[in-house]
Amino acid sequence: MNVLILFSHRWRGGRAGGAETHTIDLIKGLAAKGCSIVLVTGKADDRCRPGLSDGVSAHFELPFQTINPLDKFKTYRRLAEIVAEHRIEISHAHHQTAGYFAELLWRRKHIPYVVTVHGPWHSTPFKKSHYKAFRRLIAVSDSLRQLLITRFRVPPDHIRTIRNGVDPSRFEGIARGEAARFRSAFSVGADEIVLSQVGRIAKAKGQFDLLNALKLLAPDLPYRCLIVGEGKELAKLERLAESLGLSRKVTFCGYQSNIPVVLAATDVMLLPSHREGLPLSIVEAMLSHVPVIAASAGGIPEIITHGKDGLLFQAGDIPTLATLIGQMVCDANLRQQLAQAGHRTAIEQFLVGRMVDETEAYYRVILEESTTTAHFSAKHSRRKH
Repeated sequence: MNVLILFSHRWRGGRAGGAETHTIDLIKGLAAKGCSIVLVTGKADDRCRPGLSDGVSAHFELPFQTINPLDKFKTYRRLAEIVAEHRIEISHAHHQTAGYFAELLWRRKHIPYVVTVHGPWHSTPFKKSHYKAFRRLIAVSDSLRQLLITRFRVPPDHIRTIRNGVDPSRFEGIARGEAARFRSAFSVGADEIVLSQVGRIAKAKGQFDLLNALKLLAPDLPYRCLIVGEGKELAKLERLAESLGLSRKVTFCGYQSNIPVVLAATDVMLLPSHREGLPLSIVEAMLSHVPVIAASAGGIPEIITHGKDGLLFQAGDIPTLATLIGQMVCDANLRQQLAQAGHRTAIEQFLVGRMVDETEAYYRVILEESTTTAHFSAKHSRRKH
């Protein structure tokens, strides 16, 4: 099967976040199953351009985000050429802008497509109706699928839930020495419980709530909180940590490419997000035998059952978050119990192989529907003449 993957954002080799990591894992999985993958992205960062070793047979960079109508036309025209050159059978768009071009390829070239929705898009009146314009959607969680149906009026039979999956091999066999070196690099004490928050620094990710929760904890509680990631709100978050007197408790680690090592050095993973689709970071922590405290936002409750394989709190509930952190820091047995149960959940439900299999199966359904539609249209056209 010849598949065109459209990723309309800047390509940063997995550095951009969960949607890009999802796309990378999907490409590798599809290629392993014999699919030929052509990837078209926005501008790629230096040294991040994928190739055959990443499962990509050809990679192109196009200005998807341009506001110039002439450039948009040129982008579409180049996509049409790529479709012809590589005999594309189906396109798979990630992000809204990519979906518009996939819809255009359907209308003009009859290339079937699907759009993956990684999280809620804009709900402004102009953009709100665009969900309904797309013929087939993949939602990464049931909660997101339900949101699309109820708030955005997308027909239920146009959306299929395919939950995210993670490659477990990335988190196996991390040497203790690597984790110890990471802790040492940030001067973490031997007796300190490491709390890690990994992700883009943004208000929606809840890091500001996290710092306010840490302020409620006893000053002598033996923990260190590592904030791993980058983003436009980083400087503001650093100022808040200083103003709250948390400079000795909170360490900003910046972007880290080797997340498995970060998790191997972590005792508790935190995700206080206000908005999520189905976050990969939680599954990655579970595969690393790290217990999780997370807000019950988006698809997170589809991963974690409170008290069984993790701890949940209402997004924005800072006192409860502080209480749960205090419990986890002080109770080694609780950490171990939740880590073991979380690992079982991740292995049973959230592996990348399942995600790839379900996605490929959906491609075949869409292709079959397209063939049936084309056959019906041709037959109807002959009758008219």
